[in-house]
Amino acid sequence: MSNTPYRGNGLADTPEEEVLLIHVGLALLGIVAASAGAFWLKGTTWLVEHQVLVAAKSDPLVQIPGSSGAGLDVPRLAILAAILVATLVTAVSSARRAIARRREDLA
Repeated sequence: MSNTPYRGNGLADTPEEEVLLIHVGLALLGIVAASAGAFWLKGTTWLVEHQVLVAAKSDPLVQIPGSSGAGLDVPRLAILAAILVATLVTAVSSARRAIARRREDLA
């Protein structure tokens, strides 16, 4: 054991408070997980109403799980693919820039 006093983590000053924070966090995680299904159903209904997703009667190419058959047709799938590619390109570009900046700082 170390002779240094317990320093805490910034939120809890004692080990007992830390355990309490862990229990509160786990309880909140359970509450969020339990209500996720209801939010998912409301969200997919909203997306179908606002024509972001195609309704099941329009025979979507890709069906979203838990959405009663709603999903994406070809144009919406192409838009999703473009968004994913743009996000990937931005992330790679940012990472390369950060690496180059670190190398300049070390030199």
